[in-house]
Amino acid sequence: MTIGELIPVLPAWFNGEGQDRDVVISTRIRLARNLANRRFPQKASLLERSQAFKDITEAFANSSRYGNFECVNCSGLTGVERLFLAEQKIISSELIDFEGDRGLIADMQQRICVMVNEQDHIRFQCLDSGCCPEKSWSDIDGIDDDIGGCLEFAYDKRRGFLTSSPVDSGAGLRASFVLHLPALILTRNIDQTLLAVSQMGMVAQSFFGEPSNVCGGFFQFSGIPAIGSTESEFLNNVRKVVEKTVECERTARQRILNDAVQELSDKIHRAYGILTHATMMDEVEFINLSSAIRMGMECNLFTPLTIPDLNRLTLLVMPAHLQMFHKRNMNSSELSILRAETVKKFFTTSA
Repeated sequence: MTIGELIPVLPAWFNGEGQDRDVVISTRIRLARNLANRRFPQKASLLERSQAFKDITEAFANSSRYGNFECVNCSGLTGVERLFLAEQKIISSELIDFEGDRGLIADMQQRICVMVNEQDHIRFQCLDSGCCPEKSWSDIDGIDDDIGGCLEFAYDKRRGFLTSSPVDSGAGLRASFVLHLPALILTRNIDQTLLAVSQMGMVAQSFFGEPSNVCGGFFQFSGIPAIGSTESEFLNNVRKVVEKTVECERTARQRILNDAVQELSDKIHRAYGILTHATMMDEVEFINLSSAIRMGMECNLFTPLTIPDLNRLTLLVMPAHLQMFHKRNMNSSELSILRAETVKKFFTTSA
């Protein structure tokens, strides 16, 4: 069985397509909404959460445009199944452990993913590959209007849409981008770049692993609209931040190719050697090593496989994915052994 057979369709945000895809992995536009005259999920009783879940899922089911969306109630899933959805990045880690009815409403491509009863009653999300904030916003704004016509959202004339976090109140809008920035790390320009990003109003954190620990050169940039700015102004501003970072990363890559291509090639092939010979491998080690392979592919120094194939492998070796596909629960040691076997088989078959 091949990786492609195990994960035949990649989530929309991880399919390796879109503008600036050599640096920008994905774009996510999120809108937070709460039902009027209801306590927010974290303060609501189990009965109140159940009623909110019922009202929201019925609004989608009765819609002529979204009636074919799939609804998943996380309260009926096992812990591994909930972690599987979190590893796909279509639900948050907070949604895993909340009590009561809560879950996900999504289209077949997992591009439109609506979290229900997370920190807010509704979190509309559009997840796309590459850099495309305007396109993602257009689609999620339309769904917000449609569902808002069926449900009454909590709104204050002075403060705007009311959310569980005061930071999100107003538009309830947040834009996030995942970028792969290994060259900026290798050239030691990453701190300067992240400082510039923060000065331009966005927050940067690690995408894989703990937010405070950089893993594999993957960063998530997130931003919210400034008071008084329109959605179009906000999206234009965050796009400029991302595009400037893309330019810096490409410049750093070219500098390495001009001045240290042999050292980069050695780094890539050392990573390949470990990936194809290790007998145990944890998740963080895989992300770090595969980042070197990804950079090699983006710089045309490593060509045996494609970015979508590497993305499939990245998902497959996550703990819940391994357990789901092998249909058994495993401890960390068993997962490390199976991960190493899976990675070795993948690379030796693809090479």
